[in-house]
Amino acid sequence: MPDTVGDTVAPTWERFAPIGGVVFVVLDVIVAVLGGEPPASGASPAEITRYYDNHAAAIEMGLWVFGIGAIALILWFAGLWRWMVRIEQGAPGLAVASLLGLSIAGSLALASSAVWANLALHLDAAGGGLVTMHSLGALLSSAAGIGIAAHLLATNLVGIGQRALPSWVVGIGLASAAGWIVHVITSSISPDGATNTIGLGAFTLWCAWILCISHRLWVGHPSPLEEQRSRSPAPAPGGQPSR
Repeated sequence: MPDTVGDTVAPTWERFAPIGGVVFVVLDVIVAVLGGEPPASGASPAEITRYYDNHAAAIEMGLWVFGIGAIALILWFAGLWRWMVRIEQGAPGLAVASLLGLSIAGSLALASSAVWANLALHLDAAGGGLVTMHSLGALLSSAAGIGIAAHLLATNLVGIGQRALPSWVVGIGLASAAGWIVHVITSSISPDGATNTIGLGAFTLWCAWILCISHRLWVGHPSPLEEQRSRSPAPAPGGQPSR
């Protein structure tokens, strides 16, 4: 039977919303691979300059590619939102917390990408502000982890409370949330290469979790043709539709 909210059949777009999560992960991985590992916020000016010299085009492209990925993630979350509201029986609570967390994370991540792209475009004019601007972008990116952690915690609490998610999927989500929190803390205390490694681990787990959730959303919705068939009356033994 098709998923419903009250007596309303789930719209067709919801069937395809999980694809947005896959698109986001693919584009984010492309940005990460092309841009390479950025220097920690405590890196030397020479190391930072060398990084922007070697990856200028990729950093500039990363801003708009990440922007397209963000649009896909918004569409993905629209489907996740409806799933969470159904689980919470039409009274969203944790669904709102999940939305707020993801909104905060997205805003900070886009701001971080804009700062780094600006540095790549105007590296020669950065002068003595190079380290400060790069550190600002790095800290904005790290701070986004707080929003992601809130999003992950809220969504997985819904999954735990109603047994709507397998325990291993919840485990991946909670591990990612913990990684993001540790990443934020270490970024503000000891901005070195280890901080980037923790962030990469949290990011990898988050991407894996998004793919798992996307699969759950996908298999949880019948195709439009299946919805049509499910609403059609079953044929009687004599060949006539049953009444």
